[in-house]
Amino acid sequence: MEKASAAPETLQEDVVSLWGLISQSISGMAPTCDVVAFMTAGAAFALVALPLSYLWAFALMFIEMNTIYHLSKHRASAGGYYAYVAAGLGARPALLTGFMVVFYQLLSVAAIPVYVGGVFLPGLAKSLGYPLPAWFWLVSIVFFIGIPWLLSISGIRPSIRVVAITSFVEVAFLVVASMLIIVKAAPVHPLAPFSIPTDGFKGVAMGMIFAITSFIGIGSHTPLGEEVRGPRTQRGRLIGKAALLSLTLVGAALVLSAYALTVGWGPADMASFADANAPGVTVFLRYLGPVGGIALVILAINSAMADSLALLNSSSRVLFAIGRDALISERFAQVSNTQAPQRSISVITGLTIVVAVLAVAVFGSNNGFNVLTTAVLFGLVTAHTFMNVSLMRLAHADHEGTSTRLFYHFLLPIVATGLFWWVLYESIVPLAYPLDWSLAAWLGFTLLVLAYVFRIHGRIHPDHRHHLGTVRDPQ
Repeated sequence: MEKASAAPETLQEDVVSLWGLISQSISGMAPTCDVVAFMTAGAAFALVALPLSYLWAFALMFIEMNTIYHLSKHRASAGGYYAYVAAGLGARPALLTGFMVVFYQLLSVAAIPVYVGGVFLPGLAKSLGYPLPAWFWLVSIVFFIGIPWLLSISGIRPSIRVVAITSFVEVAFLVVASMLIIVKAAPVHPLAPFSIPTDGFKGVAMGMIFAITSFIGIGSHTPLGEEVRGPRTQRGRLIGKAALLSLTLVGAALVLSAYALTVGWGPADMASFADANAPGVTVFLRYLGPVGGIALVILAINSAMADSLALLNSSSRVLFAIGRDALISERFAQVSNTQAPQRSISVITGLTIVVAVLAVAVFGSNNGFNVLTTAVLFGLVTAHTFMNVSLMRLAHADHEGTSTRLFYHFLLPIVATGLFWWVLYESIVPLAYPLDWSLAAWLGFTLLVLAYVFRIHGRIHPDHRHHLGTVRDPQ
């Protein structure tokens, strides 16, 4: 691969605390932004069963969190999933996983400003009598991707400082606000939103596309492994703990929020929820007044920026790790004077802007968001499938009892993988426009990566194939 001139290739060590990891993961999941974006989109399919879609998605991701926890215990590096899969499956699956992580996180960063600037804020402004210009989505893309780019290239320390406070505020606000709405709404049939719909699982599965995508950032803290504060032997365990704690906090907040929006809007009227202008804000205004509505909008905007920042930090470090292994240009492994992988960050940022603009130009804001989000789910499921298989291959490494290994290293990964693919199947079959473009984008990217991987695989020394993504001499 292309050699770079001499440059520092070390990320900043001993910077990110346990709460910093939790904050990075929470920000990658962007809970307040999920409430105004993904829940609105998911309600179009799940209707009154929106809380059930989120509950099932939470349960599925909690099962999948087992894989992150076990794979990260002894492996803390900038490679994240890329390094975890290499440990169990070798170079080819690891490279496909690494590029797939970049793929779905890049698309997720693109999707947020498309919805916020193309659907949410224009709908909110229209409901207030102040329509925004048709080109406002362009401003949104520049704003919600540009500012996170500036923070990301400034180094991990300022990035973590930004998300450490806001992530806690987001979760606390959603939990308290949702509980107040539920109490004030006083639903007559409180368990109805958690009942299986009479028309089958299709709507719930479609809703789960957006619900699972709400949890996309659950592993966004794993590529910060080399920057974690503490002894090297304990860094992996901190990553696992952060996954557990962040998922618990965000999962509880999102299930409560989905339930609050459903009973607050009216279960019988959920067919009109997704078609309304900023329905989440409407519910918060109805039960919490202007303070609640304004707080939701401000936190949603902040959440969108924090999400982009977290995913840029995550995906750029995976690309950095691949470059450090000399499997793409080693220029991607260069770091700036702030010890941030600036080239990787900037390339991903540029590609994200291009993807966001193309999505709106081809499909429009609403459909563009749905296409990007569904493609994100394809990438997420692919990466986590390789993660689950890697965990099964590494079952012997944990030196646990037979029954424990069977449960944590085989049963849970198999269940999670099966459920992931079931949701995908239920949500896209039969294929229809525009979600067929999500499948096409994923297939096209996968084939390109596979062709590249098979072309360069012979260059990787056999002794290195199970250690990709880790700190070592790649030669």
